[in-house]
Amino acid sequence: MNSEYVSVYILESPYHADKMYDYFVPPELSGIGVGSIVTVPFGRSNRKTMAVVAELKSDTDTDADRIKPVAAVTRPSLLSTELLSICAYMKEHTLCTFGDAVRAVVPAAAMSKINEYYSAVAGKDADGMSERCAVIYSYVSARDKVSLAVLRQEFGKDAVSSVKELVQAGVLQRDREDSTGDGIRRRLMCALAVPVETAAAIADGEVASQKLRSAVQAELLRCLVKLVPDEDDRNERDGFVSADELFELCPEGDRVRLKALEKKGLVVLREDEISRNPYSVPVGQTAAASSPLTEEQAAAVRTLGGLLDSGEPKAALLHGVTGSGKTRVIIEMIRRTLDGGRDAIVLVPEIALTPQTVGIFLSAFGERVAVIHSGLSAGERFDAWRRVKDGGADVVIGTRSAVFAPVERLGLIVIDEEQEHTYKSDINPKYLAHDIARKRCADMKAMMLLASATPSVGSYYKAKQGIYTLVEMKERYGGATLPEVLISDTRGELLPGASPYGALLREKICETAADDKQSIIFLNRRGYSSVLSCRNCGEPIRCPHCSVSLTYHTYRHLKEGEGESYLKNRADSGTLSCHYCGFRTKVPDVCPECGSTHMLFMGYGTQRAEEELSEMLPGVPVIRMDTDTTRTKFSHDEILSRFRRGDAKVLLGTQIVTKGHDFPKVTLVGVLNADASLYLDDYRAAERTFAMLTQVIGRAGRAVDKGVAVIQTQNPDSDVIRLAAAQDYPAFFEQEIRIRRGLVFPPFCDMAVFTLTSPDEALLGVGAKRLSEMIREMLSGKYSDVKTVVFGPFEAPVYKVQNNCRMRMVIKCKLSRRTREMLSEILCNFGHKATKRLTISVDLNPSSL
Repeated sequence: MNSEYVSVYILESPYHADKMYDYFVPPELSGIGVGSIVTVPFGRSNRKTMAVVAELKSDTDTDADRIKPVAAVTRPSLLSTELLSICAYMKEHTLCTFGDAVRAVVPAAAMSKINEYYSAVAGKDADGMSERCAVIYSYVSARDKVSLAVLRQEFGKDAVSSVKELVQAGVLQRDREDSTGDGIRRRLMCALAVPVETAAAIADGEVASQKLRSAVQAELLRCLVKLVPDEDDRNERDGFVSADELFELCPEGDRVRLKALEKKGLVVLREDEISRNPYSVPVGQTAAASSPLTEEQAAAVRTLGGLLDSGEPKAALLHGVTGSGKTRVIIEMIRRTLDGGRDAIVLVPEIALTPQTVGIFLSAFGERVAVIHSGLSAGERFDAWRRVKDGGADVVIGTRSAVFAPVERLGLIVIDEEQEHTYKSDINPKYLAHDIARKRCADMKAMMLLASATPSVGSYYKAKQGIYTLVEMKERYGGATLPEVLISDTRGELLPGASPYGALLREKICETAADDKQSIIFLNRRGYSSVLSCRNCGEPIRCPHCSVSLTYHTYRHLKEGEGESYLKNRADSGTLSCHYCGFRTKVPDVCPECGSTHMLFMGYGTQRAEEELSEMLPGVPVIRMDTDTTRTKFSHDEILSRFRRGDAKVLLGTQIVTKGHDFPKVTLVGVLNADASLYLDDYRAAERTFAMLTQVIGRAGRAVDKGVAVIQTQNPDSDVIRLAAAQDYPAFFEQEIRIRRGLVFPPFCDMAVFTLTSPDEALLGVGAKRLSEMIREMLSGKYSDVKTVVFGPFEAPVYKVQNNCRMRMVIKCKLSRRTREMLSEILCNFGHKATKRLTISVDLNPSSL
């Protein structure tokens, strides 16, 4: 469809100015389509900026003398109509900008960029300006044009202010240009265009009519003759070799000289696309992918299959105990989806996206699978996304962002471990994967399947209300039984400075190792000691940039007693680190507050727990798995593979070890501090503690051998811990839903949290007062029909992060269209007056308060 006008959203627009703008389509761009990324002139200065085409129009209300033309189409039809509607949905339901939504849906490598370039203005100079300005001007004037990125690299980030000063003085001129390239990685390939004998003769100067201009050209040709594939390889390689391979044999060669040979008709060049895919299909099928269905699994597939085949939007919750074989049911549902000619998306939490999980799906569906997650490089994510968009993969496995995979025939979206809070984004757009999945399934008449041993209270409530179809699996696969759970009362054992392992857990760990079995130990705190404090004044060592204490991380084993000794010459023993901003410092010799030399390490983390394990089990390999040991690409996978092979008897870690694992030889699970998350200042503390304990307990005894779990707690009478030990989710749900109903917490209301951020506490206080007055004025006037309960303003639980102070206001409400209209107006009105030193954001139903 050729249209004279288009309505676009500017991708860099702030929220208060985020609306559609009309542009004229020049004749040469008449084939422009909805979902295309375009370059348009914007604002009084006609600054080049990126936009997405939202509508095609035959006319416009914009005055003819004011309307501007589209400058260029940089990514034709990048977004489908369906994904464009998802962007509009996020703009309305998460109160983000349309540009934020587009950036969430499309990988960064697929988007073109606008780069800033600077050039010297003819007839001008930097006389009379600062020395720094003069140096930058001299650098730019010696070149045709220089990008802002290069200037930052050469002169540091402070170069921006000097460049701005030079532009304002009329000495430098700023231009904005589209970046080139389509994000696809290519390899230059070359082949002989003449027979081998002829090429060899020309290289040796034996053909008078074909004299080469340089010795390097001759050597390139001679080397290419050597690399020509033999007849067996020629059919596979088509006679081509990579230019990189050629340059290894001829180091003096380069692309320029190779292209010169092409012009002479001696070689043929082409560029082959390279697929950046780090995953390979395993040989053979894993048991989880090919095992026969149990009667309970078959019944679940029949029920879910009926919903899938209905041809209408459906939602279901698959609730099965740990080890019941939910993954096997999911695989069967994917098969049915593919047999119906439709596509499937499977979401798993980041911590559950293990080699085993990916391997199961690759074994079942082979090359039809694309894997998308944040651990991949930008190029790998882009290639996987492009393969899905081009129809090369119809099964997508990934983390939260994979919910936007550009499948065209969506039939099924599975959200495994659906209770995980990581399915909620904490950056704009602050979407919940469930909401996007529900919207996509509604639009495309597909099915959303949630799966978990410990569903979120909200999802289970919807299932009990009949909004979702509830399918339950109550037996472990293969006749395995749930582990025996022992609650260990550590109130009299784990005193300050004592070992984190109580007597019962120590005994079980030693027994398990002696029986040649494996253990998983869970502690949701990394580092060595959680706090270093002064024994004289009691003050902890705090981060200078955040309102939190620093955590001690050691890089060697401390000898017994060192943790409480006077610290001398400890520069090599480790550092104090902030887990919010990354600040690091050496362990001080004296207290910064009072000057005392008596310092005390308090609490424990995974590093100390690992050290104690090594002392408990001398000579027995132990693997620690936390953020500190999984920083490199695929280190997560390598650690789990080592443990699966039996290279270690004990796997110790944070939440990473609690989900998505099926280790046949694990017969013991130990939880060092079950109370750690129980008393957090969040209405979901009990729910998350129950889920975490139930999930980690379920890692034990998943094969033939009976499993045991030891739960160390200072509160053995807690209903949450007691019910988790019994693996009794229905009883926990009934107790929790009564509390939520009585206190009016979700799912009986929605929550909107406004956060103000500023490095200036005085400015923050003024802003918080203004926001409070604005909200209460709206609720007593224009929006008096909106029922709410308003709390605040108050300081955020962690008040200062990276030198920015934060205050919040919380609104209990029902997120109707009218409520969202009010929240949007608050964001627009306040955001319009906000500055770089005072910003506002809103999060609807946040993952943490």
